[in-house]
Amino acid sequence: MGKPERSAGDGPRNGRAHRGDDMRRLNTAAVMKHVFSHPGLSRSEIAAELGLSAASVTNITSTLLEAGLLRALPSPVGAQGRPRVPLEIDTQSSLVLGIHLGPRTSGVVLMSLDGREQASVLVPHAGKDPGESIDLVVAAAQRLMAEDATGRQLLGTGIATGGIVDRPAAVIIDNPGAGWRDVHVMDLLGGRLPCPVIVENNARAAAQSELLYGSGQRTNDFVLMVITADIGSVMVADGRIRAGFSQTAGQIAHLRVSDRAVRCSCGKTGCLMVMGSDDAVAVEAVRRGLGQVENIDHVLELALEGNELAIAVLEQRNRYVARAASQLIDIHDPELLVVAGTPAETPAVFASLVAEVARTAHGGAGAAGRVVLSSDHIFSLSLFAASTMVDAVLADPLAHAHSEGPSGL
Repeated sequence: MGKPERSAGDGPRNGRAHRGDDMRRLNTAAVMKHVFSHPGLSRSEIAAELGLSAASVTNITSTLLEAGLLRALPSPVGAQGRPRVPLEIDTQSSLVLGIHLGPRTSGVVLMSLDGREQASVLVPHAGKDPGESIDLVVAAAQRLMAEDATGRQLLGTGIATGGIVDRPAAVIIDNPGAGWRDVHVMDLLGGRLPCPVIVENNARAAAQSELLYGSGQRTNDFVLMVITADIGSVMVADGRIRAGFSQTAGQIAHLRVSDRAVRCSCGKTGCLMVMGSDDAVAVEAVRRGLGQVENIDHVLELALEGNELAIAVLEQRNRYVARAASQLIDIHDPELLVVAGTPAETPAVFASLVAEVARTAHGGAGAAGRVVLSSDHIFSLSLFAASTMVDAVLADPLAHAHSEGPSGL
């Protein structure tokens, strides 16, 4: 397709002012990002750290305050001289909408700019085609906004789903889990959700969330694996999310991780998809005689209760994931390999994953020491979807504050 790579680092980097035709827009983004990363700074401190004039920062912050993107905190008690007014991101006036389009159930969330869930709902749509599924999701989103977003501006909508997604075109090229191909999301939405709308792949949305709220606070050089019913990975280098030449980077579902003759839909055997996905865990649990297991949630519940067979199934799954992780570490040599998804919900068996990386990665124990669980807020693909819109707001706050979308609120 030849689409340009999407970058999470579009716009100004923290700590740098900009000059040029877009100076005001870029400097506004620089101020917004700086307050996001360093809450509690005053205007004079922001100006000094970004190298901008005090007058410019005053004008910019006044605009952002009026737009409901920043808010002023009370001045410190007992301060001498001119009152120092700390600033932070406004988490009350503005929200973003996040939607995870799942194969059988979708999640809808209203999220504040600090990454916190304000309200959410699950929407079952098993067996529905893309149009019917999206209609159900839109109706649920509209009810959620009417009930929980009254009087607050909605800055836009982030949508994420599994499989191959062309973000610039907003097209789901292939979502094998849902059986969807060539889905033109914007046509099906018909302008019924707050604009702008971003359509992204699950793993890249998770990486964006990790950059904003998780391991990105520690490093901007990592590889993220998302292990759920869908499987994917993302390389983040210098804060930039690599989508790839044809928007398909990070497709690890068909890496061979086992010699067992478990056949995959791709025609091969032993793929990560059929050995390490959530559905694979449920199938393996039944094969081992765990009982009436319908999905991975049952396995997780049994493991938390101390069921040894459930724990063994999850540990084996982690070893399969680790073999794929070892390949990613050997190829990309990231500072961190971050694991998100259901393995992050079972930290008690995470040691099995780390031990297998130590055994199979070229770097051995040194490589294993770089493997961490997602440090993001509570795992939610809907929150990850919403984070793509937060990133867009940070990159161009004035465009979003003044954009006109169908919030109806």
